[in-house]
Amino acid sequence: MFTLETKARRDSMRIRRNHKLGIEEARTRADRIADDLKQQFSVTKQWRGDSLIVKGKGVSGHLDVDDTHFELNVTLSFALKLMEGPIRSVIEKTIDEELA
Repeated sequence: MFTLETKARRDSMRIRRNHKLGIEEARTRADRIADDLKQQFSVTKQWRGDSLIVKGKGVSGHLDVDDTHFELNVTLSFALKLMEGPIRSVIEKTIDEELA
């Protein structure tokens, strides 16, 4: 006899972009990115050092900012993982528009 244990599987999505904005402008843009994501995905945001923490239903992660790059690491619930492609596209478009 055996027991089958199941857990909600969560996977990470990583998006990295280089920039030449400097740290202060990068933080300003990161705030705008998070505000846009808040409207689209109902996430909350909070700065912790140079990391902008985002959380929402089925999603959590952080947008790390320094003077040369943005790096977003997001963990998606299993249900959202099934929609990773469209979610990734929206997030990449939002970041790319802010960095243009």
